[in-house]
Amino acid sequence: MTAPRPLPQNHDLERQALASVLIDPLAWQHLADLPPEAWYNPATRELAGLMHELHAAGLPIDDTGLILGRAGETGRAQLVNGAFLGAVMTAETTGFYAEHYARELRALHGRREAIRRAHQLVHHATEGDLGAEELATLASQVASPLDVRTRSGFTTHADAIDAALAEIESPTPNALSTGYADLDDQILGFEPGAMYVLAARPAMGKTAMGYSFALNAAKAGKHVGVASLEMPAKALALRALATAASVDLNKIRQRTTTGPERERLRVHANRTRALPIRYMEATDQTGASIARDARKLRAAGQLDLLLIDYLQLIESGKGGSENRVQEVSQVSRTLKKLAMELQIPVIVLSQLSRAVEMRPSKKPILSDLRESGAVEQDADTVMFIYRDEYYNKETDQQGIAEIIVGKQRNGPVGTVKLAYNSEFVRFANLSRAEPALL
Repeated sequence: MTAPRPLPQNHDLERQALASVLIDPLAWQHLADLPPEAWYNPATRELAGLMHELHAAGLPIDDTGLILGRAGETGRAQLVNGAFLGAVMTAETTGFYAEHYARELRALHGRREAIRRAHQLVHHATEGDLGAEELATLASQVASPLDVRTRSGFTTHADAIDAALAEIESPTPNALSTGYADLDDQILGFEPGAMYVLAARPAMGKTAMGYSFALNAAKAGKHVGVASLEMPAKALALRALATAASVDLNKIRQRTTTGPERERLRVHANRTRALPIRYMEATDQTGASIARDARKLRAAGQLDLLLIDYLQLIESGKGGSENRVQEVSQVSRTLKKLAMELQIPVIVLSQLSRAVEMRPSKKPILSDLRESGAVEQDADTVMFIYRDEYYNKETDQQGIAEIIVGKQRNGPVGTVKLAYNSEFVRFANLSRAEPALL
């Protein structure tokens, strides 16, 4: 029987890394955030742990006497003793190389962790004790430790201040434009790491507006992912082409379009064919499966914004073990964490409850979010679409849609008015004519 291959590790590198600290204590800043598991050899792991403790106590970490004394006090002298420290100090190095050592040790640890997760996947797949969804999630996590860009769990106040100053000095907001000038003025666009909820009752134009956000971002050269649980990619593209070319969608379905209309459709199709948009079309998607697909696209450099249509159609993947409010709340938290993890804006479309229809005023409020649970809490910004002409045929607000910003974590609430063309389900800036979204 073939002996198992040893796990990736480099004992000499570990000793050189710690020797660099004994030579130059300032080198510790590069090694301090390595997890204990990054030190594969038990003796170097214990020595690194002792250095952590001394540093936390404000004591010098290059004092071998202190190190040996604490090792004896805590029962670690069998591993960390004079002979071992002497061997570490014979390593030829300087503090200059500490950053390189940290990078290499993190990479070796990532490889070992990937192997551990792969073995775990094989075990559960063999035993059959996990469902397909849980196995798929486990499989998606196998390679993630190989990303050596993993950040420390801590940020110094100085680093936070520097990042804040960089934000202040930036001439433009670090956000993707919505494509609507007045809405950008209200919410500053879509910021990385934030979750945006766009909610409305049926027939308000929720999908049209959400998809226009995606198209506008793609037109600006950003990579967009669309998780559509309500309609297939072909249907979304068809609606977008009809809107852009000012062609009645029903005429396309009934095959009664004119020659000029079909020519306009072909022109817009050719113009937008290369837009960087990718669709996740499975109708039984779960929060976990959307997160897996998003991570793949982001890792490939193909995701700058994610649109999800719509929240209440996403399953939790737990087979009915929770009530629907709990399920939606779990999915909402998953999507918020995903936005923060990938540092992209995530736009989630959502249905509103029928409570809107029961009130004299049909304008939505936060409590109208259907099966809201944690949605209201998780979202950084919540927007509603309201069209008075839908409820009041004699209104003086014909052709106008109100985008009500009901919550904005970092800004004011308020209302933005957009032009709305009900024939072609098209939104536009109210201050100027815009013949097409594409």
